[in-house]
Amino acid sequence: MAITVGDTKFVRVEVKNGVALLTVDRPPANALDLQVVQEISAAASEAASQAEVGAIVITGHGKQFVAGADIKMMRDIDLAGFAYFVNAIQRALNDLEALPLPVIAAVNGNAMGGGLELALACDLRFAGEHVRLGVPEVRLGLLPGAGGTQRLCETIGKGRALELLYTGRQLSATEAHTIGLVNRIVEGDHVVAEAVEFAQQLASGARQAMRQIKSCVLARLDGGRSAGFRAESAGVVELFAGEEARVGFDAFINKRTPDFGYG
Repeated sequence: MAITVGDTKFVRVEVKNGVALLTVDRPPANALDLQVVQEISAAASEAASQAEVGAIVITGHGKQFVAGADIKMMRDIDLAGFAYFVNAIQRALNDLEALPLPVIAAVNGNAMGGGLELALACDLRFAGEHVRLGVPEVRLGLLPGAGGTQRLCETIGKGRALELLYTGRQLSATEAHTIGLVNRIVEGDHVVAEAVEFAQQLASGARQAMRQIKSCVLARLDGGRSAGFRAESAGVVELFAGEEARVGFDAFINKRTPDFGYG
């Protein structure tokens, strides 16, 4: 089925087997501008609100993932307009990151600048074996302004993040996987299919538990270790009182695979 999200010009949404697949389609390179980012965020939020959706996959049409910001647009914008653009795109990616379900980036083509920032706002990143990733903004005399400095540091650590931010160099999929920037490398043209299959496995699992897990991790990132511990204590108590725990306990005792009712 398809979900209609307002007047989305550049994002298609398809839902199947509990997974919403969001495809960015803005020829020729799926370049990010404010409209594209806001459409991605709005489409993901709408998909997450659907009861049948338990996970989201974001990818690009054809052999492109999502390119960085439109440089010609940035060159011609005034200072006030640029400040508005940066703040709005950051809010949109923050909203995407905060969605209460797993979100996977299927990086089927190069992810540079804003494209990598979009992927970093997702929970997991699956990458095609031939893609390249990087944050080249320093070569324009800028920095990644859509959360890239923060999420890159959180994902691969301070030293590795600063090296990439200072140099703007590109990484192969293999190197990105080695340093933890991507979770999985997929051979051939199967990255979207593999990401969707993995997302389907998650969508059929304990959705409320995964919601609480993500909440705990974000609480740590936003508020530090103490906030994370508080979220963890409250979350596990809430889950213990819920139906998913009953299903899980019964399945364990009876030596069978739990069926949480989402498959």
